[in-house]
Amino acid sequence: FIQYMKSRLIYKTDFILGASAQLISMATSLAFLTLIFTQIESLQGWTFHEMLFLAGFGGAVIFSQNVFFFNIIRIGEDYILTGKLDRFLIRPLNPLFQVYADEVHDNNIPKVIANFALIFYAGYHIGLTPDLLTITYAGFSMISGMLVAASIYLLFSSTAFWTGTSRNAVWLIFRLSNFRKYPIDIYALAIQGLLVTIVPLAFASFFPASFILGKEGFEAWKLATPFVGPLFFYVAYRFWKLGLSNYSSTGS
Repeated sequence: FIQYMKSRLIYKTDFILGASAQLISMATSLAFLTLIFTQIESLQGWTFHEMLFLAGFGGAVIFSQNVFFFNIIRIGEDYILTGKLDRFLIRPLNPLFQVYADEVHDNNIPKVIANFALIFYAGYHIGLTPDLLTITYAGFSMISGMLVAASIYLLFSSTAFWTGTSRNAVWLIFRLSNFRKYPIDIYALAIQGLLVTIVPLAFASFFPASFILGKEGFEAWKLATPFVGPLFFYVAYRFWKLGLSNYSSTGS
């Protein structure tokens, strides 16, 4: 990671432009949320600053995950179809680790910093004074949330072992990830079910944020949040192993 950052910072202008583009994207999203709250006082019982906290928490989790685990989305086009995966299989290292470590998505770092700043800003305006239990819960929930997000990308990207490409499947996840910015109970039951099972993004944003803010409802899901990440990632990893066992080299 350190060596990668050194190489990236050789081209400082490119790094700054990439970081600025990410911050502009985030600012646009926040501007849209602000616009909504010029018309309403609350959304399903959530105030403006509580919504900012929700967006910040989910964003911090998702973009932290993206820094280290996002490279898996390239598994089909850049590794399987090109045969690049072959060299990972003859090394004495876990192939999945090598895919993850092959590139650091540093353009997400500014978003991570901005979302943590958003958490503290919103928490200050809400008057949030967390105790040790809440802070511990938040820390474990963020780690668990990162594993949840990583498991989603790993599961859908691993379909490339059969299809050769995974970007269409992952593109669907990009679209669904926007659901993490809003309270889950504003959606239809079918969408709620999707966000706690196949694409369990609710565990990366809504459930932990609502627990920290003292919101009522979904108590069992909130308590399960710090523990579901490893479980989902284990399931996704088993699917990856199944796909890898079916992989055949492209040859020379």
